[in-house]
Amino acid sequence: MSPRNADHHEPDDPDIAQTMRARREELGLSVSQMSKRAGVSVQTWRNYESGRSRVRADKQDSVWDALGWESPSPWSALRAMTGTKSGRGGSEQKPRQGRSGRDRLSPELLGLIDEMDDDEELVIDDDDIEGAVRAILGSSGLLDELAQGAETLHLPGWDEIPTELAAGYSPRLAGMLGEKAARCFAMGAFLYDRSLAEDLDGLGELPRGTHLGELEDTHIGTTLPNLWLTRYDYEFVFQMRRSAQLLCLRLTGEEELADDEPLVRSMAEALALHDVFDLGCTIGSATHGVLVERETWEEWVDTLSGPDRPARRAIYTMMIPPADSPEHFDNWFAPFADPFVPDWGAQAPPESDDDAIVVDLGRNQR
Repeated sequence: MSPRNADHHEPDDPDIAQTMRARREELGLSVSQMSKRAGVSVQTWRNYESGRSRVRADKQDSVWDALGWESPSPWSALRAMTGTKSGRGGSEQKPRQGRSGRDRLSPELLGLIDEMDDDEELVIDDDDIEGAVRAILGSSGLLDELAQGAETLHLPGWDEIPTELAAGYSPRLAGMLGEKAARCFAMGAFLYDRSLAEDLDGLGELPRGTHLGELEDTHIGTTLPNLWLTRYDYEFVFQMRRSAQLLCLRLTGEEELADDEPLVRSMAEALALHDVFDLGCTIGSATHGVLVERETWEEWVDTLSGPDRPARRAIYTMMIPPADSPEHFDNWFAPFADPFVPDWGAQAPPESDDDAIVVDLGRNQR
Protein backbone atom coordinates (compact mmCIF):
# COMPACT_ATOMS: atom_id res chain seq x y z
CA MET A 1 0.00 0.00 0.00
CA SER A 2 1.43 3.34 -0.95
CA PRO A 3 0.68 7.03 -0.62
CA ARG A 4 -1.08 8.62 -3.55
CA ASN A 5 1.25 9.70 -6.33
CA ALA A 6 1.03 10.52 -10.02
CA ASP A 7 2.99 7.42 -11.09
CA HIS A 8 0.82 4.82 -9.37
CA HIS A 9 -2.16 3.41 -11.24
CA GLU A 10 -4.90 0.94 -10.33
CA PRO A 11 -7.17 -1.04 -12.71
CA ASP A 12 -10.25 0.67 -11.29
CA ASP A 13 -8.97 4.26 -11.60
CA PRO A 14 -11.70 6.34 -13.30
CA ASP A 15 -9.36 7.46 -16.08
CA ILE A 16 -7.39 4.23 -16.48
CA ALA A 17 -8.44 3.70 -20.13
CA GLN A 18 -7.13 7.12 -21.22
CA THR A 19 -4.03 6.70 -19.05
CA MET A 20 -3.19 3.34 -20.64
CA ARG A 21 -3.55 4.79 -24.12
CA ALA A 22 -1.40 7.80 -23.26
CA ARG A 23 1.28 5.53 -21.79
CA ARG A 24 1.31 3.31 -24.90
CA GLU A 25 1.73 6.37 -27.12
CA GLU A 26 4.45 7.65 -24.81
CA LEU A 27 6.30 4.35 -25.32
CA GLY A 28 5.90 4.72 -29.08
CA LEU A 29 4.15 1.37 -29.50
CA SER A 30 1.26 0.39 -31.74
CA VAL A 31 -1.76 -1.44 -30.35
CA SER A 32 -0.46 -4.66 -31.91
CA GLN A 33 2.99 -4.24 -30.35
CA MET A 34 1.57 -3.31 -26.97
CA SER A 35 -0.86 -6.23 -26.84
CA LYS A 36 1.91 -8.68 -27.74
CA ARG A 37 4.15 -7.20 -25.06
CA ALA A 38 1.36 -7.54 -22.48
CA GLY A 39 0.37 -11.05 -23.51
CA VAL A 40 -3.20 -10.23 -24.53
CA SER A 41 -5.03 -10.09 -27.83
CA VAL A 42 -5.22 -6.94 -29.95
CA GLN A 43 -8.98 -6.73 -29.39
CA THR A 44 -8.54 -7.09 -25.64
CA TRP A 45 -6.09 -4.18 -25.62
CA ARG A 46 -8.50 -2.08 -27.66
CA ASN A 47 -11.18 -2.88 -25.08
CA TYR A 48 -8.87 -1.68 -22.32
CA GLU A 49 -8.20 1.65 -24.04
CA SER A 50 -11.85 2.21 -24.94
CA GLY A 51 -13.00 1.45 -21.42
CA ARG A 52 -15.18 -1.46 -22.56
CA SER A 53 -13.42 -3.88 -20.23
CA ARG A 54 -11.18 -3.72 -17.18
CA VAL A 55 -7.93 -5.62 -16.78
CA ARG A 56 -8.69 -8.95 -15.13
CA ALA A 57 -6.96 -9.92 -11.89
CA ASP A 58 -4.87 -12.62 -13.58
CA LYS A 59 -3.67 -10.19 -16.29
CA GLN A 60 -2.87 -7.18 -14.12
CA ASP A 61 0.78 -7.96 -13.38
CA SER A 62 1.73 -8.66 -17.02
CA VAL A 63 -0.16 -5.63 -18.36
CA TRP A 64 1.29 -3.28 -15.75
CA ASP A 65 4.78 -4.68 -16.39
CA ALA A 66 4.37 -4.04 -20.12
CA LEU A 67 3.38 -0.45 -19.36
CA GLY A 68 6.40 -0.02 -17.10
CA TRP A 69 4.27 0.64 -14.03
CA GLU A 70 4.64 -0.82 -10.55
CA SER A 71 2.23 -3.69 -9.94
CA PRO A 72 -1.25 -2.70 -8.75
CA SER A 73 -2.34 -3.40 -5.21
CA PRO A 74 -3.46 -7.01 -4.62
CA TRP A 75 -6.67 -5.47 -3.27
CA SER A 76 -7.58 -4.38 -6.80
CA ALA A 77 -8.60 -7.99 -7.38
CA LEU A 78 -10.90 -7.78 -4.39
CA ARG A 79 -12.38 -4.50 -5.60
CA ALA A 80 -12.92 -5.96 -9.06
CA MET A 81 -14.99 -8.73 -7.53
CA THR A 82 -16.96 -6.62 -5.04
CA GLY A 83 -17.46 -3.45 -7.06
CA THR A 84 -15.79 -1.09 -4.57
CA LYS A 85 -13.44 1.78 -5.38
CA SER A 86 -9.90 2.51 -4.28
CA GLY A 87 -9.01 5.35 -1.96
CA ARG A 88 -11.48 7.87 -0.58
CA GLY A 89 -11.48 10.62 -3.18
CA GLY A 90 -13.81 12.78 -1.11
CA SER A 91 -16.17 12.78 1.82
CA GLU A 92 -19.06 10.93 0.22
CA GLN A 93 -19.65 7.45 1.56
CA LYS A 94 -21.69 4.92 -0.34
CA PRO A 95 -24.78 3.62 1.44
CA ARG A 96 -24.41 -0.02 2.35
CA GLN A 97 -26.47 -2.70 0.69
CA GLY A 98 -29.22 -3.62 3.07
CA ARG A 99 -30.71 -6.74 1.58
CA SER A 100 -28.14 -9.49 1.53
CA GLY A 101 -24.54 -10.45 1.02
CA ARG A 102 -25.62 -11.73 -2.37
CA ASP A 103 -26.24 -8.13 -3.42
CA ARG A 104 -22.56 -7.42 -3.00
CA LEU A 105 -21.90 -9.34 -6.23
CA SER A 106 -23.27 -6.94 -8.80
CA PRO A 107 -25.75 -8.32 -11.37
CA GLU A 108 -23.65 -6.73 -14.11
CA LEU A 109 -20.57 -8.62 -12.91
CA LEU A 110 -22.41 -11.92 -12.87
CA GLY A 111 -24.15 -11.27 -16.18
CA LEU A 112 -27.54 -11.75 -14.55
CA ILE A 113 -29.44 -8.70 -15.79
CA ASP A 114 -31.93 -10.92 -17.61
CA GLU A 115 -32.17 -13.24 -14.62
CA MET A 116 -33.61 -10.74 -12.12
CA ASP A 117 -37.26 -10.46 -11.16
CA ASP A 118 -39.15 -7.22 -10.54
CA ASP A 119 -37.83 -7.05 -6.96
CA GLU A 120 -34.23 -7.32 -8.21
CA GLU A 121 -33.88 -10.79 -6.77
CA LEU A 122 -31.92 -13.52 -8.55
CA VAL A 123 -34.25 -16.14 -10.09
CA ILE A 124 -32.86 -19.66 -9.75
CA ASP A 125 -34.55 -23.03 -9.99
CA ASP A 126 -34.83 -24.33 -6.43
CA ASP A 127 -34.32 -27.89 -7.66
CA ASP A 128 -30.75 -27.23 -8.73
CA ILE A 129 -29.46 -24.06 -7.10
CA GLU A 130 -25.80 -25.03 -7.21
CA GLY A 131 -26.10 -26.20 -10.82
CA ALA A 132 -27.75 -22.94 -11.82
CA VAL A 133 -25.09 -20.83 -10.16
CA ARG A 134 -22.34 -22.92 -11.74
CA ALA A 135 -23.97 -22.63 -15.17
CA ILE A 136 -24.24 -18.86 -14.87
CA LEU A 137 -20.67 -18.43 -13.67
CA GLY A 138 -19.28 -20.91 -16.16
CA SER A 139 -21.09 -19.52 -19.21
CA SER A 140 -19.91 -16.00 -18.41
CA GLY A 141 -16.31 -17.10 -17.91
CA LEU A 142 -16.48 -15.75 -14.37
CA LEU A 143 -15.83 -19.09 -12.69
CA ASP A 144 -12.20 -19.09 -13.79
CA GLU A 145 -11.84 -15.39 -13.01
CA LEU A 146 -13.10 -15.85 -9.45
CA ALA A 147 -10.62 -18.67 -8.93
CA GLN A 148 -7.83 -16.42 -10.24
CA GLY A 149 -8.96 -13.69 -7.86
CA ALA A 150 -8.79 -16.09 -4.94
CA GLU A 151 -5.25 -17.05 -5.94
CA THR A 152 -4.27 -13.37 -6.16
CA LEU A 153 -5.50 -12.83 -2.60
CA HIS A 154 -3.69 -16.02 -1.48
CA LEU A 155 -6.88 -17.64 -0.21
CA PRO A 156 -7.10 -21.38 0.39
CA GLY A 157 -9.93 -23.52 -0.92
CA TRP A 158 -13.15 -23.67 1.12
CA ASP A 159 -12.38 -27.14 2.51
CA GLU A 160 -8.82 -26.08 3.42
CA ILE A 161 -9.79 -23.08 5.55
CA PRO A 162 -9.78 -24.91 8.95
CA THR A 163 -6.15 -25.92 8.47
CA GLU A 164 -4.75 -23.18 6.23
CA LEU A 165 -6.36 -20.36 8.25
CA ALA A 166 -6.16 -22.07 11.63
CA ALA A 167 -5.23 -18.83 13.40
CA GLY A 168 -8.76 -17.57 12.78
CA TYR A 169 -10.76 -20.79 12.49
CA SER A 170 -12.76 -21.54 15.64
CA PRO A 171 -14.26 -25.00 16.30
CA ARG A 172 -16.21 -23.32 19.10
CA LEU A 173 -17.77 -20.94 16.59
CA ALA A 174 -18.46 -23.82 14.21
CA GLY A 175 -20.34 -25.67 16.94
CA MET A 176 -22.31 -22.59 17.94
CA LEU A 177 -23.10 -20.96 14.57
CA GLY A 178 -22.10 -23.58 11.99
CA GLU A 179 -19.23 -24.30 9.64
CA LYS A 180 -20.13 -21.51 7.21
CA ALA A 181 -19.89 -18.93 9.98
CA ALA A 182 -16.59 -20.30 11.28
CA ARG A 183 -14.97 -20.43 7.83
CA CYS A 184 -16.24 -17.02 6.76
CA PHE A 185 -14.93 -15.58 10.02
CA ALA A 186 -11.51 -17.19 9.49
CA MET A 187 -11.28 -15.90 5.93
CA GLY A 188 -12.45 -12.43 6.95
CA ALA A 189 -10.00 -12.31 9.86
CA PHE A 190 -7.13 -13.26 7.55
CA LEU A 191 -8.01 -10.58 4.99
CA TYR A 192 -8.75 -7.97 7.66
CA ASP A 193 -5.38 -8.51 9.34
CA ARG A 194 -3.56 -8.42 6.02
CA SER A 195 -5.35 -5.23 4.97
CA LEU A 196 -4.54 -3.44 8.22
CA ALA A 197 -0.91 -4.58 8.02
CA GLU A 198 -0.69 -2.90 4.62
CA ASP A 199 -2.35 0.23 6.03
CA LEU A 200 0.31 0.32 8.75
CA ASP A 201 3.09 -0.05 6.18
CA GLY A 202 1.67 2.85 4.18
CA LEU A 203 1.09 5.11 7.18
CA GLY A 204 4.51 4.25 8.61
CA GLU A 205 6.20 5.75 5.55
CA LEU A 206 4.42 9.08 5.96
CA PRO A 207 4.59 11.89 8.54
CA ARG A 208 2.91 11.43 11.90
CA GLY A 209 -0.74 12.43 11.76
CA THR A 210 -1.33 11.06 8.26
CA HIS A 211 -4.72 9.35 8.07
CA LEU A 212 -6.20 6.54 5.99
CA GLY A 213 -7.81 8.93 3.52
CA GLU A 214 -4.35 9.86 2.29
CA LEU A 215 -3.44 6.31 1.23
CA GLU A 216 -3.85 4.92 -2.27
CA ASP A 217 -5.81 1.91 -0.98
CA THR A 218 -7.45 1.11 2.32
CA HIS A 219 -10.20 -1.27 3.34
CA ILE A 220 -11.32 -0.07 6.76
CA GLY A 221 -10.91 3.53 5.62
CA THR A 222 -13.91 2.92 3.36
CA THR A 223 -16.05 0.96 5.85
CA LEU A 224 -15.76 3.08 8.99
CA PRO A 225 -17.82 6.28 9.42
CA ASN A 226 -16.52 9.24 7.40
CA LEU A 227 -17.28 11.41 10.41
CA TRP A 228 -13.98 10.45 12.04
CA LEU A 229 -11.84 10.00 8.90
CA THR A 230 -8.99 12.29 10.00
CA ARG A 231 -8.69 10.33 13.27
CA TYR A 232 -7.82 7.07 11.53
CA ASP A 233 -4.05 7.36 11.93
CA TYR A 234 -1.25 4.83 12.56
CA GLU A 235 -2.00 4.38 16.25
CA PHE A 236 -5.70 3.87 15.54
CA VAL A 237 -5.06 1.23 12.86
CA PHE A 238 -2.58 -0.54 15.14
CA GLN A 239 -5.22 -0.75 17.88
CA MET A 240 -7.93 -1.93 15.47
CA ARG A 241 -5.67 -4.69 14.22
CA ARG A 242 -4.99 -5.78 17.78
CA SER A 243 -8.73 -5.73 18.53
CA ALA A 244 -9.39 -8.19 15.70
CA GLN A 245 -6.49 -10.37 16.84
CA LEU A 246 -7.96 -10.52 20.35
CA LEU A 247 -11.26 -11.76 18.92
CA CYS A 248 -9.41 -14.56 17.15
CA LEU A 249 -7.43 -15.50 20.26
CA ARG A 250 -10.62 -15.76 22.33
CA LEU A 251 -12.60 -17.70 19.74
CA THR A 252 -9.81 -20.16 18.95
CA GLY A 253 -9.05 -20.83 22.63
CA GLU A 254 -5.58 -19.31 22.54
CA GLU A 255 -6.88 -16.91 25.20
CA GLU A 256 -9.22 -18.41 27.78
CA LEU A 257 -12.88 -17.49 27.33
CA ALA A 258 -15.21 -18.83 30.00
CA ASP A 259 -18.89 -19.50 29.36
CA ASP A 260 -19.85 -16.45 31.44
CA GLU A 261 -17.47 -14.08 29.63
CA PRO A 262 -18.20 -11.74 26.70
CA LEU A 263 -16.45 -11.95 23.37
CA VAL A 264 -16.87 -8.29 22.39
CA ARG A 265 -15.69 -5.90 25.09
CA SER A 266 -15.39 -2.53 23.34
CA MET A 267 -16.82 -0.66 20.39
CA ALA A 268 -13.55 -1.22 18.51
CA GLU A 269 -13.97 -4.98 18.89
CA ALA A 270 -17.62 -4.74 17.80
CA LEU A 271 -16.58 -2.86 14.66
CA ALA A 272 -13.82 -5.36 13.94
CA LEU A 273 -16.19 -8.33 14.37
CA HIS A 274 -18.77 -6.78 12.03
CA ASP A 275 -16.17 -5.99 9.38
CA VAL A 276 -14.53 -9.41 9.60
CA PHE A 277 -17.84 -11.16 8.92
CA ASP A 278 -18.77 -8.65 6.22
CA LEU A 279 -15.41 -9.10 4.51
CA GLY A 280 -15.34 -12.89 4.91
CA CYS A 281 -18.86 -13.40 3.55
CA THR A 282 -18.39 -10.92 0.70
CA ILE A 283 -15.11 -12.45 -0.43
CA GLY A 284 -16.50 -15.93 0.17
CA SER A 285 -19.20 -15.05 -2.33
CA ALA A 286 -16.71 -13.60 -4.77
CA THR A 287 -14.01 -16.26 -4.61
CA HIS A 288 -15.60 -19.47 -3.36
CA GLY A 289 -19.20 -19.22 -4.54
CA VAL A 290 -20.38 -19.25 -0.91
CA LEU A 291 -23.48 -17.09 -1.05
CA VAL A 292 -24.45 -16.04 2.49
CA GLU A 293 -27.43 -13.75 2.99
CA ARG A 294 -26.58 -10.46 4.68
CA GLU A 295 -29.33 -11.08 7.20
CA THR A 296 -27.64 -14.36 8.08
CA TRP A 297 -24.18 -13.02 8.83
CA GLU A 298 -25.59 -10.02 10.66
CA GLU A 299 -27.49 -12.49 12.86
CA TRP A 300 -24.14 -14.15 13.55
CA VAL A 301 -22.73 -10.77 14.59
CA ASP A 302 -25.76 -10.09 16.82
CA THR A 303 -25.43 -13.51 18.44
CA LEU A 304 -21.86 -12.69 19.42
CA SER A 305 -22.06 -8.96 20.18
CA GLY A 306 -25.67 -8.52 21.33
CA PRO A 307 -29.10 -7.52 20.02
CA ASP A 308 -28.30 -3.83 20.57
CA ARG A 309 -26.04 -4.03 17.50
CA PRO A 310 -23.26 -1.76 18.75
CA ALA A 311 -21.27 -1.84 15.51
CA ARG A 312 -24.24 -0.81 13.39
CA ARG A 313 -24.97 2.07 15.74
CA ALA A 314 -21.43 3.38 15.24
CA ILE A 315 -21.28 2.69 11.50
CA TYR A 316 -24.48 4.56 10.77
CA THR A 317 -23.65 7.55 12.97
CA MET A 318 -24.54 10.67 10.98
CA MET A 319 -24.16 13.33 13.68
CA ILE A 320 -21.57 13.66 16.43
CA PRO A 321 -22.87 11.48 19.29
CA PRO A 322 -22.72 12.52 22.97
CA ALA A 323 -19.16 12.67 24.28
CA ASP A 324 -19.79 9.91 26.82
CA SER A 325 -21.52 7.46 24.44
CA PRO A 326 -19.78 4.29 23.17
CA GLU A 327 -20.41 5.47 19.58
CA HIS A 328 -18.16 8.51 20.05
CA PHE A 329 -14.72 7.91 18.56
CA ASP A 330 -12.96 8.85 21.80
CA ASN A 331 -14.62 5.87 23.50
CA TRP A 332 -14.18 3.16 20.89
CA PHE A 333 -11.39 1.44 22.83
CA ALA A 334 -12.95 1.94 26.27
CA PRO A 335 -14.45 -1.20 27.89
CA PHE A 336 -18.22 -1.55 27.61
CA ALA A 337 -19.96 -0.92 30.92
CA ASP A 338 -22.19 -3.97 30.44
CA PRO A 339 -20.82 -6.20 27.67
CA PHE A 340 -23.06 -8.82 26.11
CA VAL A 341 -22.38 -12.47 27.01
CA PRO A 342 -23.29 -14.89 24.18
CA ASP A 343 -24.96 -18.23 24.82
CA TRP A 344 -21.78 -20.25 24.39
CA GLY A 345 -23.70 -23.48 24.97
CA ALA A 346 -25.94 -22.99 21.94
CA GLN A 347 -25.70 -25.58 19.19
CA ALA A 348 -25.84 -24.66 15.52
CA PRO A 349 -28.81 -26.04 13.56
CA PRO A 350 -28.02 -28.47 10.74
CA GLU A 351 -26.37 -26.75 7.79
CA SER A 352 -28.69 -26.20 4.84
CA ASP A 353 -28.67 -24.47 1.47
CA ASP A 354 -31.41 -22.12 2.62
CA ASP A 355 -28.92 -19.49 3.77
CA ALA A 356 -25.81 -20.31 1.74
CA ILE A 357 -24.76 -21.97 -1.49
CA VAL A 358 -21.29 -23.45 -1.89
CA VAL A 359 -19.98 -23.86 -5.42
CA ASP A 360 -16.73 -25.80 -5.65
CA LEU A 361 -14.49 -23.76 -7.92
CA GLY A 362 -12.26 -26.75 -8.61
CA ARG A 363 -9.02 -24.97 -7.76
CA ASN A 364 -6.19 -24.99 -5.26
CA GLN A 365 -5.47 -28.64 -5.75
CA ARG A 366 -2.26 -28.84 -3.73
